[in-house]
Amino acid sequence: MNFKSKVVLVFFFILLSLSLFTKAFAQEIFIYRPNPEKNALSLENKITVHGEFFGHLQYPSTFPSFNDLSGPTDRWNIGFQNIIHFTPSTRFLAQLVTHDDGHKRTKFDWHFSIRQKVLDNLVFFIGHDSNHDSDHLSLRGQSMYFLNRNYAGFGIPFESGSFYIEPFTWFFYNSNQRSYLDMSGKEVQQEYGIRLGYWHENLVGIHCQFLAQADTLFASGQSYMATVFIRIRIFKSLEISIGTSIWKDIQESRLGNKDKFYKFMWGIVFPF
Repeated sequence: MNFKSKVVLVFFFILLSLSLFTKAFAQEIFIYRPNPEKNALSLENKITVHGEFFGHLQYPSTFPSFNDLSGPTDRWNIGFQNIIHFTPSTRFLAQLVTHDDGHKRTKFDWHFSIRQKVLDNLVFFIGHDSNHDSDHLSLRGQSMYFLNRNYAGFGIPFESGSFYIEPFTWFFYNSNQRSYLDMSGKEVQQEYGIRLGYWHENLVGIHCQFLAQADTLFASGQSYMATVFIRIRIFKSLEISIGTSIWKDIQESRLGNKDKFYKFMWGIVFPF
């Protein structure tokens, strides 16, 4: 490994380590790609970055702009995913999503994770999600609030041809996300769900993720989030992206609320 590659690798590890101690909900955007190029660092002695740049108009949408789930409607998302394979079985992901209400930048969300394949149908991962308001001070009660999520978990993936399914769960530590969309519940302890992916003739892909959020381990959960993306490949490095997402309380909160946010997403993607 040359000096430049070592510097970049150290930088990524420092960035990940610092993020685990940052007090600031960006989840990984699940997109299934069969037989991805890996160019593993351990085999090629150089860092190769794969991923995508993306931009989405969210309309109609009721998702709010800020960390405290207040503010104008979240209208535009622009961001990227960077993927590095340290080994053929070890993947590092860095994801940034910026938010815009149509007039100004409102928030940016970081996601970092390491995914380790242990067996053909077993993976372990650790992750961090961190949201930061741009020109707004989110509050919870009388205190400044930045959403911070740290977690570890496992998935049970199955892949056949161009079809993929993965039940998963992860457990939170040193995190401050509260259950219910009005944030009146206890700290979220666990998320669990399923991911589905399918490509038809490598031209049209559908990517689904459903998860439940629970403030008690192995409970049914207080809210759920479901997201679906359709990707239409125009060229190798250009895709049309159409999606929808809903985030909804399953139960009524102690304040008597049962809230729901939804959005439809229209955009373009540049895979690399």
